[in-house]
Amino acid sequence: MKRVLILLLFLPLIGKAQINADGVISMGRNALYYEDYVLAIQYFNEVIEAKPYLYEPYYYRGVAKYYLGDYVGAASDCSASIDRDPFIDNCFRLRAISLIMTGDFKKAADDYRLLISHINDDKDAWYNLILCQSQLKEFKDADRLLDSMILKWPKYARCYMLKAQIALEQKDSVLAENLIDQSLRIDSFDVDALSAKATLVMRKDSFQLAEQYFDRAIIQSPRKAGFFLGRAMARYEQKKLRGAMDDYNVALDIEPDNYPGHYNRGLLRMQVGENNLAIEDFNFVLKKEPHDRLALYNRAILQELTGNYRAAINDYTLVLRDYPNFIAGYENRARCRRKIGDNVHALADERKVFIARLDETFGQRKHVARNTRKQKEQNIDEYQNLVIEDESDDIAKFYSSDYRGRVQNQEVNVEPQPLYVLTFSVKPSDVIQRKDYAVFVDKLNAAKIFNRELFISARESAISEAEIKDFDAENTRLERQIGKGRASTVQLFSLAMIASAKRDYQSAISSLDQVIQVDSDYEAALFLRAVVRARQLETQNNEPQIKSQGKAANNSDQIKYQTDNTKMNYSPLIADMSRAISMDPKCPYLYYNRGCFYQKTKQTYEAVADYTKAIELLPDLAEAYYNRGILYVGVGEYEKGYTDLSKAGELGLYAAYSLMKQFRKVQNKQNK
Repeated sequence: MKRVLILLLFLPLIGKAQINADGVISMGRNALYYEDYVLAIQYFNEVIEAKPYLYEPYYYRGVAKYYLGDYVGAASDCSASIDRDPFIDNCFRLRAISLIMTGDFKKAADDYRLLISHINDDKDAWYNLILCQSQLKEFKDADRLLDSMILKWPKYARCYMLKAQIALEQKDSVLAENLIDQSLRIDSFDVDALSAKATLVMRKDSFQLAEQYFDRAIIQSPRKAGFFLGRAMARYEQKKLRGAMDDYNVALDIEPDNYPGHYNRGLLRMQVGENNLAIEDFNFVLKKEPHDRLALYNRAILQELTGNYRAAINDYTLVLRDYPNFIAGYENRARCRRKIGDNVHALADERKVFIARLDETFGQRKHVARNTRKQKEQNIDEYQNLVIEDESDDIAKFYSSDYRGRVQNQEVNVEPQPLYVLTFSVKPSDVIQRKDYAVFVDKLNAAKIFNRELFISARESAISEAEIKDFDAENTRLERQIGKGRASTVQLFSLAMIASAKRDYQSAISSLDQVIQVDSDYEAALFLRAVVRARQLETQNNEPQIKSQGKAANNSDQIKYQTDNTKMNYSPLIADMSRAISMDPKCPYLYYNRGCFYQKTKQTYEAVADYTKAIELLPDLAEAYYNRGILYVGVGEYEKGYTDLSKAGELGLYAAYSLMKQFRKVQNKQNK
């Protein structure tokens, strides 16, 4: 009896120890790769609980936490991983960038020094170490290290940008501009250098030249609102009011909540007589910044101009409470009060104006005129000045800050758009409103196989913790049913869908094999098996490599999965999709997915044919245009490629525009 009791006591421990750590880590990495960070953390938690001596689950969990914005947790997990194996450089990289995000630049610098001692040619570690030293105001050390870095990498333009930042910190704008020029001589397409140059020349009132540099920056990055705001300012100073207005409109299309954009556009609309539209802009500003008295005063003027005198009086009164010596406010309020017949209060305001004018005359009160103000500055006399954002001289202070689970290339991202998949949750899109429809998916939903709607989409979203619990409960229920008798194809397909959602690809494939063995014409199973196999191929041999790019804020530290698709066997996947096509030749997503498989294996002709067929069946299939465009450019048919990419951008895949610019840059270099 004692032996039985002891055995029962230790059963939970035995269960934990017997977990297939490699398998669960693999599922966690699958989830990480597809940005299901909550699910990934749960898998890594399982491994840590069962085998706390392994370094990998701590590291991977740190990656997931980092991307969820838990930088403290990410750094802690990296430290735990390093305690278990101090020779994994990626752990130091991730901990360093996490420490930067928490503001602990000193400890981050220590990690980068350690990385450099391991790998002296780690350019990104050098660069981020210098950035940390700059934050710590260790400018002499940073400058010396930059000199060494330039000797090692003389063609690395970012070094000169960083030296320019240090020069600006030391108030040497002449040296900073020379260094930015040197950066542009190395890389004339660097948008950060172009915008920095524009900013510096604008400080010298060279507004036409500033506009030209912003033009070049916008060509490279047409979706960056700050460049349009800068060019608008340069155009305004040249009295190009309509051009400035156009730039503010574009900037606000890109960033609808941009404060300077709305404030400055309101001023411009006021100048050109678009008073009601100007009121709308100032209403937005005041909704965002209710205590902005300069915006309130401008709205008061506009209310008066549009005949809304009582509203104007209310706004003037609020302004005068905070600025009781503001003469123009009393003058304007007096005029409005007379308009509504309130002569008594109007006379009181006029007396104050008269006395203040005398004080101003004999006291010789002066106001230094300027055309712009910082956002936080609230000098009421500057109510008509354009607003510039509250920024310090951060021209080259660009930390890598974004870990992604996708393959990306900073120079030219030539990764095709993803496969269409079966999913229970779809990421919303502000630009692509089309709801994807397939007959076989509609039949599954009509049969009510699942207790939720099934979608076909290329925008699968990560599953939530609540959904994970639901899937686990549903999985348990199905397994109990199957345990009572022979499994039906519907039950097996349901298990496969749940396993796929949880990134357990091996289990999904096992269930789908059984479905297709029973019914070789089960279209949804053929489709899903091909997709799951593709995901398994993409993730099973890929070790994430963290690479700090040291670029602008939107270019970032990333998990880069190195994949040679040509060495992978896509033949069974193509066979599954071809079988599905033979049963459903009118479904565009089947051709699209098979085109993706052909593209991954460099079978360009076949891929182009499939994308073309998909477009024929669904003319607004943006992903097909995008992928076919990449293929055309790859074989030198640039105009066809640009036409397709342009169409993809028109349909809402804005990444196509950036890709075209990068392709053109490479093409121009080749033609020189």
